[in-house]
Amino acid sequence: MATARPTESITWAGPRGQLLGSWAPAADPRGAVLVIHENKGLNDWVRSVAGRLAGIGYSALAVDLLSEEGGTATFTDPAAATAALAAADPQRFIADLRSALDEVQTRAPGHKLAVVGFCFGGGLVWRLLAAGEPRLAAAVPFYGPLPDDPDFAGSKSTAVLGFYGSLDQRVTSTEPAAKAALDKAGLVNELVIEPDADHAFFNDSGQRYDAVAAADAWRRVQDWFTRYLA
Repeated sequence: MATARPTESITWAGPRGQLLGSWAPAADPRGAVLVIHENKGLNDWVRSVAGRLAGIGYSALAVDLLSEEGGTATFTDPAAATAALAAADPQRFIADLRSALDEVQTRAPGHKLAVVGFCFGGGLVWRLLAAGEPRLAAAVPFYGPLPDDPDFAGSKSTAVLGFYGSLDQRVTSTEPAAKAALDKAGLVNELVIEPDADHAFFNDSGQRYDAVAAADAWRRVQDWFTRYLA
């Protein structure tokens, strides 16, 4: 198994002020990835995902979408961080994600770009695709809520690999609509429902972690990136 790379805290000028993130440069990058956190904000687990991606050759930036509130670290109560994310305008997040992609491009010039998001962040992957983001070669939403009536035509150069847990009925019930919208827009796509897995199955710091499903998803992500990002 590849060794995770260390992350470093960075800042850059965003559309509404300074944005915060954790950057993990690969030793010999084959591509670059923007990582979007769960509804708990930018925590150590999200940083570990960026480090793991860098360890397999993809420089990664984990953005803090609570930057405008001073950063995730200013919240001592994770529930307060979740509430702050829920109260914010999703369009603000799209603008911040575009800015984060700019920063990734600056730090990894000449490399193809991908985005990976989990839970709340998976939902933002879908929203970013619906907003039209032609720079993305690949996108990987993990158990992300689907926006209403999405149109992905503006992101048709993106190859989408989506993950769901079979026990996560609230989100997994939207898989057919996601598949139909992807196919209608002509995007290369594969949607995987991991058997016996629940929401947040990939998060090994949480109670719903499923080692078998997480290992399968990680293998599929690597294969997908080899095909569409490297």
